[in-house]
Amino acid sequence: MPTVQRKSKRGDILRCFTELVATHGYDEVSIRDVAEALKISKGTVLHHFGSKEAILEQISNDYMRRRLAEARGYLAELDDPVDELQAFICQLMLAQQDDRAATVAFSREILRSAEEPAMAQVRKLRKEFSELLVDILERGERDGTFATVDPRLTAVQIFGMINWAWTWFRPDGPMDAVEIANQFSRTVIGGLAPGSTREGTEAERLATAVRAAISASRPEDE
Repeated sequence: MPTVQRKSKRGDILRCFTELVATHGYDEVSIRDVAEALKISKGTVLHHFGSKEAILEQISNDYMRRRLAEARGYLAELDDPVDELQAFICQLMLAQQDDRAATVAFSREILRSAEEPAMAQVRKLRKEFSELLVDILERGERDGTFATVDPRLTAVQIFGMINWAWTWFRPDGPMDAVEIANQFSRTVIGGLAPGSTREGTEAERLATAVRAAISASRPEDE
């Protein structure tokens, strides 16, 4: 008889842990909680990851790899700094909506755990992602599209504006992620390059490019 392969619980464990951390916070979630939610043994969870810290490292690593793959996907199709910046802002907000649990879990815990030795790879990925935004701002400044500013400080401003949106943004609220991203773009790009924000069908074109990159970067089993 052919051998029947049993489906790995690894993906289920990651999804369950992510949702629990997003809801309750890392300190309030135990291996037992994950096992009970999935109706498996604690030993099965530990077999796949070894510790709670290892699960957090994995979801953080996966999260940053998704963001990098998405950004590289749509940036490869764009060549104008205004388009690139507006698409980047759109991507950050869409993560708050379409990758909600992972974004909340990552945002809740990354500042506290970022300097842990196990998070070295996550730090590297975060730096790569940040450099994509800095590069957009530097090129826009060099070619005269954007005002003369400190690109790294401006990048901090943009990330700070959006990375805490998990504390107030509601996917079922009166404005969706793209609408909020477009308004944020008016504020940011309006200061860097007055009158250059993409509106209407042009704004939707950028949102569509970002959504396509997000879809292409999603694991096949989702």
